Amino acid sequence: MSREYKYQNETGTKIGKWYLNRLDYFEFYGFPGEWKIKAKCLVCLGLSIWLIKLLPVFFAPILVWVAYVSIRTFVILIEKKCRYRGYFLFPEKIINFFREYRKDVDVTDFDSLATVEKAGQGSKIAKQYLTQKFKN
Repeated sequence: MSREYKYQNETGTKIGKWYLNRLDYFEFYGFPGEWKIKAKCLVCLGLSIWLIKLLPVFFAPILVWVAYVSIRTFVILIEKKCRYRGYFLFPEKIINFFREYRKDVDVTDFDSLATVEKAGQGSKIAKQYLTQKFKN
């Protein structure tokens, strides 16, 4: 009997890049008032789309940015997974807020260590991370 690929659905590959994803992304728990933030995101998205039609073209980039941040925040809240380095033109304050609720993940478990060997180009990064972790 062969060992099943634990993170195949998460990464979409048989060998997986889940270990590297653990270095790039963090998952977070739900928190009180999460539904309020989701509601605010939907309201901001609706208002920005409505105001784009009414206001002069000068305000369009600002409203498009508000719509983008609203959509991105809503998606992050649904997935409960966020990038450490943030997203393009996304406020760092929001990323830092989600970091307060992040889950602790052990990147040195068996599956992560096995993936380091199969990671391909990113294995250098993963090995450096592991050696740094064990030095401390």
